[in-house]
Amino acid sequence: MTVSRERQLRKILALVNTLALTVGLVCVVTAALLTHQQVLATVLSLIGGAFVSAAAVTLAIGSLTVRETTEQVDSAVLRGMQDVLGPVRDPLFAGALSAYRYDCLLSPAPGGDAHPDYLYQSFRISYRIEALPETVTIACLASNDDAGLDGFTGPECLLRWMIDDNLDPDDPKIFTVGAVRVDNRELERAPATHETIAGGRARIEHFSVPRDVQATAGHLVELSVTARKFAGNDRRIRVQAQVFRHVTDAEYRLTVDPALRPTRLSVNASEISALGAAHGASVRATFPEPFNNTAGLIQLPFPLQPGSVMAFTIDRDVA
Repeated sequence: MTVSRERQLRKILALVNTLALTVGLVCVVTAALLTHQQVLATVLSLIGGAFVSAAAVTLAIGSLTVRETTEQVDSAVLRGMQDVLGPVRDPLFAGALSAYRYDCLLSPAPGGDAHPDYLYQSFRISYRIEALPETVTIACLASNDDAGLDGFTGPECLLRWMIDDNLDPDDPKIFTVGAVRVDNRELERAPATHETIAGGRARIEHFSVPRDVQATAGHLVELSVTARKFAGNDRRIRVQAQVFRHVTDAEYRLTVDPALRPTRLSVNASEISALGAAHGASVRATFPEPFNNTAGLIQLPFPLQPGSVMAFTIDRDVA
């Protein structure tokens, strides 16, 4: 009976290995055909290579016992995935923003404000990064075309923000950049410049990074920004944040001024694109009732890919 079961298990393992080899080859061929979709082709190529490598190794050791074969399968798959994904993962993590913290306070405009239909958004953002260039920038684009944000690229841009095209980005009550610090050292601000991008007008703030700061590795970057967001008499307000670089260990917090009369706060992290297993995410209100509609928290301990979006939706009483 034992010999019969062992032979049966060997046949099952051989069938699984053959299936893994077939799946791997299909993924590789599909990746070769999807040259116009670079990200999908890369993922399929990596997965296919891992399956082919693991299957080839396990098929070559069919003379081992069932237990040894099972252990070898697990080890071969693990080594194959590490060999294939390791060279890709390490460079991404090396340039990622770590310990990313995003805090936003949403409050109404005071009496007599020139734009009473627009709320104030006060941000504080901090993160750690390995290296910084000589100059870093913060850009604000007055436009209704989201494509304009793509005009600001490169690792030197700390923050990209878009406002309605009827607002003036040079007005300090519309868009203001507070202090920008690196390792608790405030950076010197250069005169702002302007560009026309995607039919909109952009204000770009420049901050010089001292040479002695650039000489060391690993920096804590902190900045504060105030911007405006239209609300009018809308019963629902959506606040979202998008990352343009790889980010690890991120936390997003939103606090709503009670003067906005919030009745419900929804936190959404369903639009994220995780690099690796997305386990351990936490999406919840910061405080229990009756204050759970005034603050929300998103904790994402796994790496995020560029383009990931975190969103907060506030329902309010406008009667």
